[in-house]
Amino acid sequence: KQWYQRRVAITAGMAADLPNELIELLEKIVLENSVFSDHRNLQNLLILTAVKADPTRVMEYITRLDNYDAPDIANIAITNQLFEEAFAIFKKFDVNTSAVQVLIEHVKNLDRAYEFAERCNDPTVWSELARAQLNSGAVKDAIDSFIKADDPSAYLDVIEAARANDGYEDM
Repeated sequence: KQWYQRRVAITAGMAADLPNELIELLEKIVLENSVFSDHRNLQNLLILTAVKADPTRVMEYITRLDNYDAPDIANIAITNQLFEEAFAIFKKFDVNTSAVQVLIEHVKNLDRAYEFAERCNDPTVWSELARAQLNSGAVKDAIDSFIKADDPSAYLDVIEAARANDGYEDM
């Protein structure tokens, strides 16, 4: 009976387009150690409602909660330009390649991407970083990252970039 009453309240909040009230209700259900705290759909709904109604709360929710559809939520965060939140989700759930892609493509910070690559030391992360470094003209850094990735696949691109930048000594 209790679940039914809460379901009716949640549905009413959604139907009436009352996102702030819905967030308050979902916080009580999900964050205050109820029997529904681990309910995946409720966690998803809380985060998604916050994305639309109050983006300042999203980071708190994604850090506190663990049972939501992480890749979907992260992609929705990207769509809503919540790049730090998307990065935090991917990092939390060890989706390292997607995490570094957020830093490279959306945050546009190769220094942070490098720090992240050093921390997780994942060859695919190093490869993503190396390609971004190569595209930005940082040939020496790209070579170092490709070496850390043990990824020789872009050697022709590296040679071409070195030739274009007179950077043969970097090789």
